[in-house]
Amino acid sequence: MTNKLTEDLRQTLRNEFVHGFVNEEGQRVFPTIDGLVKKYEVARATLYRWVEKENWQQAKNRYQTELQMKIDAERLQKMVDDGKRLDDTSLVIAQGMLQKVATRLREDFRIEQENPANGMPSDVLRELSQIAMNAQKIGKLALGQAQEISKVSADVSNPEAFREVLEQLDKIAEARSSRYKHTLQ
Repeated sequence: MTNKLTEDLRQTLRNEFVHGFVNEEGQRVFPTIDGLVKKYEVARATLYRWVEKENWQQAKNRYQTELQMKIDAERLQKMVDDGKRLDDTSLVIAQGMLQKVATRLREDFRIEQENPANGMPSDVLRELSQIAMNAQKIGKLALGQAQEISKVSADVSNPEAFREVLEQLDKIAEARSSRYKHTLQ
């Protein structure tokens, strides 16, 4: 037995088809027309006529596109927030490392002034220096100042610029090979 497709039922079917529903697992599900026919026991041909007449598929496609854009924007914002939190934490860690090194150096300098024979061993000083350099790198990276990334800018879409770069590389190679009396092959 099929149910009569009333205005209220048609709106319910349209909303479920276009907007989907959230299942027990918390996932949004978009039913098919045939799935709605079975679930609500309505005449298939009648429902298909309404789907065509009211452009349900276009509405569904538009809704899914907007929903995906919203999800993508939320994910992007979450990534930005996570990145900020990571950078803030990295800065705190870097500052803590530098503070620890400074405290240790001050203490060792005080001890050395009191008794010059008790100077800081060079390996300890080297280790503290390395810690300070690492802290600086962490801090600069967290601030977006990647110091170790060297940027090379060349416009290779312009054949003339590309040719000039190649000529400069050739001159460098010639200069280096002439220093060692080797021939350039």
